[in-house]
Amino acid sequence: MTKWTLGYRYPIALTISLAPALTPMMVQAAPFEAPPATGILDSLCYDYVPKIEKPASDQDANAQPVEVDADRLEAKQGGTAVYEGDVKVRQGVRKFDSDYAQLDQKSRDVIAIGNIYYNDGQVTVTSDKTLKSNLDTQNSELEEGKYQVHGSPVRGFAKRVVMTNNNQNITMEGAQYTTCPPGQEVWTLKAGSIDIDQKEVFGEAWNASLWLYDYPVFYFPYINFPIKDERKTGLLYPGYKQSSSNGMDITQPFYWNIAPNYDATITSRFMDKRGLMEQVEFRYMPDPAHTGTLYFENLADDKQYSPSNPSLAGLSDGHRYLMNVRHGSALMDGSLRFGIDYTQVRDKDYNYFNDFSPQVGTQVDSQLQQSFTAGYYQPNWNLTSEVRRYQILSPYALLPHEMLPRIDYNYYQQGKWFDLAWNSELTKFGYDSGSAATLQAGERYTATRLHLAPTLTVPLVDAPGYYLTSQYKLMFTSYNQEVPDNLVSQDRSRFTDADSKQLTLKEGTITRTLPSFRLKGGVNFDRPLDWYDGKGTQTLEPEFQYLYIPYKNQDEIGIYDSTTTRQDYYSLFSDRRFAGLDRISDANRVTVGLTSRVYDNVGDERLRLAVAQAFEMTPPKVRLYPSNPESTNARSLLSFEGDARITDEWFAHAGTQYDTSEGEFTAGNGAVEYRTGKLTTQVNYRYIKDGNLDYRYPTNTALAEDLSQAGLVMMAPIADQWQMYGGYYRDIKQDVNIDRKIGVKYDSCCWSINMSLEWHNQPDNVTLKPTSEKVIGLQFEMKGLGSVGTGGRSVTLDTELLPYVRPFNLKGQQ
Repeated sequence: MTKWTLGYRYPIALTISLAPALTPMMVQAAPFEAPPATGILDSLCYDYVPKIEKPASDQDANAQPVEVDADRLEAKQGGTAVYEGDVKVRQGVRKFDSDYAQLDQKSRDVIAIGNIYYNDGQVTVTSDKTLKSNLDTQNSELEEGKYQVHGSPVRGFAKRVVMTNNNQNITMEGAQYTTCPPGQEVWTLKAGSIDIDQKEVFGEAWNASLWLYDYPVFYFPYINFPIKDERKTGLLYPGYKQSSSNGMDITQPFYWNIAPNYDATITSRFMDKRGLMEQVEFRYMPDPAHTGTLYFENLADDKQYSPSNPSLAGLSDGHRYLMNVRHGSALMDGSLRFGIDYTQVRDKDYNYFNDFSPQVGTQVDSQLQQSFTAGYYQPNWNLTSEVRRYQILSPYALLPHEMLPRIDYNYYQQGKWFDLAWNSELTKFGYDSGSAATLQAGERYTATRLHLAPTLTVPLVDAPGYYLTSQYKLMFTSYNQEVPDNLVSQDRSRFTDADSKQLTLKEGTITRTLPSFRLKGGVNFDRPLDWYDGKGTQTLEPEFQYLYIPYKNQDEIGIYDSTTTRQDYYSLFSDRRFAGLDRISDANRVTVGLTSRVYDNVGDERLRLAVAQAFEMTPPKVRLYPSNPESTNARSLLSFEGDARITDEWFAHAGTQYDTSEGEFTAGNGAVEYRTGKLTTQVNYRYIKDGNLDYRYPTNTALAEDLSQAGLVMMAPIADQWQMYGGYYRDIKQDVNIDRKIGVKYDSCCWSINMSLEWHNQPDNVTLKPTSEKVIGLQFEMKGLGSVGTGGRSVTLDTELLPYVRPFNLKGQQ
């Protein structure tokens, strides 16, 4: 039976397990990596490490002929040969040198003295003392030898080395172990004895002590350490950070390698301001077609809970938990697929993600998504389905409509002169009335929706440098809608007509049939440039689109999965003004755009500028909600996108939307980035006018203000082995700091220390008033043994609230 292996997870903690005083304590260390290993100096650290040498053939190494060379040979009575002066013995990949060697021809025993050098392609051993060995069994005993493992930075010294079983088993007494380069021994593990079985994953050491430079800092009655990149049961490295809300936050994971295709990680997370949380992750893969993860974390009693704490007001006690299930299956050579992504916290625990930052779950607009998918896929068609539910993480959010379920059938056919597509969907929309938010009184409308959209695309002109394509679509939608008498107040206000003051939602069956015609074309001009050694190229790519969809009043239909799309250059060439199917906007518009690109002499894109605007021949009448005013603009926003690789180090991006009717910018974003070697710095800015008064949170008037945020991130080397990094984000309009982070890391070949300090605005989904949070992080790593502290080995420019983003999208830039 074939065994399938999960992704690696290694025991790497340098910490003591909690055990009775008389019980030997076990520690597990990080697996070393073949050079170049991690570290700011990369391969420069381990250029001294020899490569692994394998025999040229599959023949047993012991059966290879033995060649001996020396300055002087003396044969003695009894079959003993004595070699003196620059003795060299070769047997396949094995090499053995010494000043003096004595060989018993009958027993094949060898005694060597002085300047001993042994290399079998797997390990190199040197000594100035005595080596005893047998050429047949390869059992050897060495006094005061230095060893270096091939393909690995592992090296050290031992007072006595015994190698048996064809050098598979190595026992060292009075041994020292390190992964530091020669002359840079920051840390060394010294042990009474070390056993290594090269067929196993880990070596073992007894009576061991950890030394930093010349000082002992830790004692281990027993320790094992990795000799291969494979998984094994044991302690993982602990995590540590200090924050304002949780206090001292320490995590200690334990890894359980159940089987090659099953494992679990059990973590104890102690937060002195909240209590002890247990976290369990179980991973399984019975075969590659079925993989998944079960995750659960539980805090029995949050110390910060009290009936008067507004952030936890929805809970009846301090018990807090989260569960997550992720699973994927692929059958019939991948044609049939199933998937689950389900995450749930305790009901009305609105701030769970803000307080504990779990690394699981899919959140969209304070809604925790729970999804079940299935699909059958063929080259020209597919049948898919999804059940999607939500758990609300805000007491002020309107309950979303859930898909219970959605079934899609899509068919594609490409002919000689046409493309044919059939897109269809059947969805039942409901909601979980049992988890109604605190501000909601009443029920939501529900429906079953059927949508059919056959599409015919006919290329009219398709030639190098220019094209013209026509598209014909017929969209039929039917809603079987239910509107309760006690409709929730937010829905009632949205669907009340501004003029008649009447509720527009309609009970029963509603149908909508709309044709669509789209004509799209473009031309591509190019010319040579004198830039880039006279081999640069500039393009000029004008394009246009005409879109026609007749008007049909849709105010009787509820909003189930639709919203207004964000406008940019590319959305202007779409045939949709709204995302989703509940609103199909009428259109009689012409969109024109112009893109210009510059390519260098090797074909990499160095500059892209694009500008577009749509002109309404008839202003669209369809509104998202009847309470919204109709659009009177004859022109869309003027959209611009630009990306540039100015030099090999400088990058720039800019994007804006300009209201030509009002003469003002409604949105914009930009970034300038400089990168060279290990230095990266970026200045960015984004602006959105009237920062989206969010109907989900009617009590939060702060969201109505303009969004005007500036940011700076930087990662810079400050010395050969020192690195500084940080980020700063500020809302200029509201005059508040959003997130600030600064850190410094020292990284040498065999140890590193990483310290960081961050202040950010911790959101609160109940009070809607963020609090200032300070987080201190510390990580100490001895490479080859493990890490202590927060985070991983690498440094990133992400902050707690905002990830580092490179907005530059140029072809061939990397």
